[in-house]
Amino acid sequence: MCPAMGWQDCGQRFYCPFCGKLSEVPWQHYQPTKGVEGARVDKDKRPELSVGSYEILHSQKGEPAALLLAIDVSASALRGGHLEFVTQQIHSLLTSLNSEDGDALSDVRVGLMTYDSRIHLYNLSPALSRPHMLVIMETEDLQLPVTDGLLVSLKDCIHSIDSVLQLIPQFSAECDGSSGVPMELPVKAGLAILQALSSPGKLLIFHTASLIEMGHTSSSSGFFGSNKPKSIFQPSEPAVSLAKECVRQGCGVHLFVLSQQDVGGAWPGHIPYLSGGALHTYSHLQGELDRERFTSDLKTTAETHTGYKAELRIFVSKDLRVSGCYGLFLPGPAPSQVVMASLDQWTTLAVELSHTRGLDEKRGVAIQTVLSYSTRTGDRRTRVHTLTLRCSPHLQDAFRHFQAQTLLTFYCKKMYCAVLERPLQELREELQTEVTEALALVSQTLLLCLGVDWTAGPTSVSASSSRLHQ
Repeated sequence: MCPAMGWQDCGQRFYCPFCGKLSEVPWQHYQPTKGVEGARVDKDKRPELSVGSYEILHSQKGEPAALLLAIDVSASALRGGHLEFVTQQIHSLLTSLNSEDGDALSDVRVGLMTYDSRIHLYNLSPALSRPHMLVIMETEDLQLPVTDGLLVSLKDCIHSIDSVLQLIPQFSAECDGSSGVPMELPVKAGLAILQALSSPGKLLIFHTASLIEMGHTSSSSGFFGSNKPKSIFQPSEPAVSLAKECVRQGCGVHLFVLSQQDVGGAWPGHIPYLSGGALHTYSHLQGELDRERFTSDLKTTAETHTGYKAELRIFVSKDLRVSGCYGLFLPGPAPSQVVMASLDQWTTLAVELSHTRGLDEKRGVAIQTVLSYSTRTGDRRTRVHTLTLRCSPHLQDAFRHFQAQTLLTFYCKKMYCAVLERPLQELREELQTEVTEALALVSQTLLLCLGVDWTAGPTSVSASSSRLHQ
């Protein structure tokens, strides 16, 4: 339901702008209206009938979100000399989250792991006198030996994590990291932990070794010698499959690349972006600006309010349809349905609407977005936004109210999503055609407003200009 619903027969029937049909109101939900086609008398008591935005809190409650930290301890990471700074910043972050001011973030469940060509998990159970390390050698078919103690409330494991963080810079390289570490390795391990405990969460990966993708080599020669240049920018099948698993589990991957990578190497941003996370890159954290930016990025990533297992549905009036949806997400069965592992205040999508026939000027159009998501504490909520817009057959009305910044943002996002699959020249021509047609419509509209016959040629336009100057 939404304020755009119309009521008839004293509230016995209602008109739905999304399907264009009249339906009977069930007797248990009936309320009279103010007049035959007026508003319901209980309108002010029902947010779905009186406000454009409201949120529904569901009764079911899921597992709270977790915070997983994965630190690269390969040979190149240990040689880099920045692990001590990274662990210090993680310690400072966890200490601030575990503040004594009653902040609910101190209850967040935290997990820690390190990796090279193997996975090192840590049992942080407060029942243990010290943390226990679990080493997983077989990473192809990754199986967790135990799940107890892998995710523990921060206030109960802060001292155990501190003891591990102090030891990480002192690790000795047991594997040669010259061949690189698959970027999917820590993602698979973190995802396995969240799946085993049925929990969504954020996975923060601090990576230093050369990036390689499973099924790909780390050679940069393929970047320039490929016969299919577009395939370089597209995610590999293993990356897409892993991103889909992250979406199903509600795992947002945030990748911190701490070293400069070779040009033409594997692109590390596919899984973070497709899972609602982010990619942060630094130059070995040697400069003061790099270190300040790392500290700020780490704090922002951990403290930002985030929704998990998000499902977005878009409903529009009968004569409208959602013809495209652009953004960083895995395409769904229809443009009007989007599923995301996580989202926050910086998540943006561009939606393209189209219509094949004239719209109802009297009723206008209605657009409704329904976003279902889980909070950090596991509460399931549904947020509904409804927007009604007027329609006009006059182009000057449309051009008078449009926003250039919004249009520019839409085209940027649309072209960015298309550039991964289509040639640049084709996109340039398409964009030029659309902009040219829009400018032509603007010119025609202005001339019509001035009473000029734009089909008559330049003489009429010049004459009109003379009259204006007079």
